[in-house]
Amino acid sequence: MAHAIKYTVYIGLLLNFGRFIWDDYWAMEAALPPDASLNDYLTQFATSTDMLGWVGLVFLFELETYAVPDEKWTAWLAGIIRGLRVFCYVMIFQGAYGYTAETLELYDTHPVDGLSDLCLIADQGKSMQISVFEYEEITSANCEDLSDENAFYTVANEVALIDQPTLDHVRYQEWVNIVNAYVWLIVVLLIEVEVFLASRDRFQNRALNSVRVSKTFFYLVLIGVMLVWLFTGYYLYAWDAFLWIFGFWAIELNLAEWEQERKEALLAT
Repeated sequence: MAHAIKYTVYIGLLLNFGRFIWDDYWAMEAALPPDASLNDYLTQFATSTDMLGWVGLVFLFELETYAVPDEKWTAWLAGIIRGLRVFCYVMIFQGAYGYTAETLELYDTHPVDGLSDLCLIADQGKSMQISVFEYEEITSANCEDLSDENAFYTVANEVALIDQPTLDHVRYQEWVNIVNAYVWLIVVLLIEVEVFLASRDRFQNRALNSVRVSKTFFYLVLIGVMLVWLFTGYYLYAWDAFLWIFGFWAIELNLAEWEQERKEALLAT
C-alpha cells in the first residue's frame, strides 16, 4: 500500500512539472520583451528548471535507497548516479538563483508616466500582472476591472504592468518561495549526509542523530510554507508542496528500510 501511494505521489509530481512549464511559458510570453537576454529567460523558467532538478533527484534517491539492491550496487553504477545527482543539483541551484534574481528584480521598478487608467492602453497587446504567475491582457472589456489604482509600474526590463498592491503581494510570495527553495536544499543536503553515514554503517554516530533532528525541524518549516500558500489562495503551490513533502516521506521510508537492512547485515557478520 505504501509503495502504491509513493508512486501515485511521483506521478502527481510529474503532472505538476508539466503544469509549471505551461505557467512559466505563458508568463514569459506576457512579461518579457522580444529582445530579452538568455539570463532573463532562465530566470523566467526558474520554477521549471528547479522542478526538473528535483524530479531527477527524487528518481536517483529512489534508485539508491530502494530500487537497486546492495549486491548490484557497483562502483561503476555509483559513479553514474553521483554524476547525475551533481547535474540535478546544478539545476536546483540554478532554480534557487532564478528565484532570488526574480525577487530582487521586483525592487527595480519603473513608474509608467502619464498612465492613470488602464483603459487608455486597452487593446494594444499589453498585459497586467495580477498574481505571482497570472497575467491578463488589457482589453476594453476588462480594463476597468483589472485594477482600481491610478499608478502603474514595470519591473526591471519586463513589459507587463503591475500596480502597487499586486507588487507588494508578489514580493511577499516570492520571499516565501525563496525560503521554500533554500530550506529544501538544506533538507536534501542533510539526506546526503545521512546516506553517507549510513553507507559506512555509522548508525550510532551522534552526527546521524543530529541530522535526523535537524531534518524534522526543516520539514516543519516546509509544512509552514505549504500552509502559507494554502491560506493565500495559491492552491497549486500548496498542492505541489504537499506532494514534495509526501514524496520525500517516501524517500525517508526507503532510507529507514535500507538502514535497517544494513544494520541486520552488520549484526549477522
